[in-house]
Amino acid sequence: MLKHLFLILFILSSSAWAGTAGLHTPLEESDWTRLTTHEQLMGYLTPLAESSSTVRMQSIGTSVAGKTIPALFFSKDEVFASQRDKKPVVMIICAQHGNEPSGKEAAMIVSRKLLNEESALLDRLDLVLVPLVNPDGSDEGTRRNANDMDLNRNHVVLSEPESNAVHQLFLDWMPEVTLDVHEYNAVLETWTEAGYIKDADEMLGGVTNLNIDPEIFSFTRETFIPETGEGIEKDGFRFHRYVVGDPFEDKVLRYSTTAINDGRQSFGIYNTLSFIIEGKRYGNLTNELEKRTRGQVSAMINFLRTTDRHAETMKSIVSAARQRLADSKQSYIQMEYFPDESRPTLNFPVFDLNTWTATDRDIEFFKPLVKVKKSVSKPAAYYFSAGETGLIELLNRHRIPMLRLQGEHKAETETYQVRHITDAIDEEKPTLDIDLEKTVQIDTLEDGTVLVPVQGAAANLVPLLLEPESTWGIVSSRAMGKYRFESYLAEGKPYPVGRLSSIEQLPTQKPGN
Repeated sequence: MLKHLFLILFILSSSAWAGTAGLHTPLEESDWTRLTTHEQLMGYLTPLAESSSTVRMQSIGTSVAGKTIPALFFSKDEVFASQRDKKPVVMIICAQHGNEPSGKEAAMIVSRKLLNEESALLDRLDLVLVPLVNPDGSDEGTRRNANDMDLNRNHVVLSEPESNAVHQLFLDWMPEVTLDVHEYNAVLETWTEAGYIKDADEMLGGVTNLNIDPEIFSFTRETFIPETGEGIEKDGFRFHRYVVGDPFEDKVLRYSTTAINDGRQSFGIYNTLSFIIEGKRYGNLTNELEKRTRGQVSAMINFLRTTDRHAETMKSIVSAARQRLADSKQSYIQMEYFPDESRPTLNFPVFDLNTWTATDRDIEFFKPLVKVKKSVSKPAAYYFSAGETGLIELLNRHRIPMLRLQGEHKAETETYQVRHITDAIDEEKPTLDIDLEKTVQIDTLEDGTVLVPVQGAAANLVPLLLEPESTWGIVSSRAMGKYRFESYLAEGKPYPVGRLSSIEQLPTQKPGN
């Protein structure tokens, strides 16, 4: 009888395993010809999540058009992230841009693999996977969401429901490792005029903003990216570290942006090991879709394999880096790219249009070094009027703690007067060059004044948001060609956010108390 019971249990478990392994994505069902719709995605993920106790699915929010944004939580423990002292939490998000579909398609395949042949990857990590951040753009085949907003330029203001949902997910779990999955356009006019097409199947990039802990930089550059790249190349795909730029026209090739308004850096600024994958896209949305999707599957699986091999080290690096947040006294609010005399060119995989062959070429005008252009000391806190409701809402979306002053009190303040504003370009994008005059004096702060302490998990983030000269701050944020906080910058007027060197003697309470 006992023998028969074991046989029945084995058959049932094998059938469940086989059912999951045999579950094909809509793209696979179409023989790699038709992109998966949001409705089909949900139709695939629902039975997948119901098939195993290793994964559960929940909605993290809805899109502008009301479509569910699903997240899959993978863990071999009964409770997700219950062994946080041993296992890092990894977060992967896909398809912030609706016209970059291979990440979404690959995420569905990766989900199936994690319940089958790649299940060992969950022994030393817990994973939350968001296969489709931008369902409206995905269904329409457009980069932006239904509000015509670029979600991957919305991580400072978090005005869109999709980017805000992702950040609430991040802040809920504070993962040690994150990956943002994208595609890049391989066929660019400036490159083809020079005779080349970009030919890296997958490019992996890490953080570049110098406010992030140096140990994260070194591990990312020296260990994580090379090891992950080796795995991708073993799978038969051409790999390179992520670079952007049009060196033949703008005369700059660089390791992407230092901006904190994209997915990678906005998570990295919390001292997270944060990455971006850019798969090769060329032609229309479905051109070479099978190869593109398989490349993204390879990238995500090898990303998780590298994390698996170094799980303990990566958790230790992030834990130590986050503890050091309190030790940082300077905020680097402007940065610039520079060439490196020791490597003036970058060897990059290209398809040579003159010889019609895939090869590597040394590309000039390479600027791999990021250096600080301007820094400021971190105050104890920033302060502003309780009437600045738009700013309060923005800081609440980031869950940045705020205090309210009780009664009127005198304090030593640092304030800025806006003298001149001129248009400027930074990283090939419009920005503002602001000339300020700083005043230090004793002021009377009104009852209810909002104080924003520079401490805790967001100690790197707060100055970058609130300093008026910050390249990535609220006053640099644009939407539909206009600056969102343009009223904060009026020539001859004070900047409405001030600085306090100390708040220890000020009586405060949390808002709402």
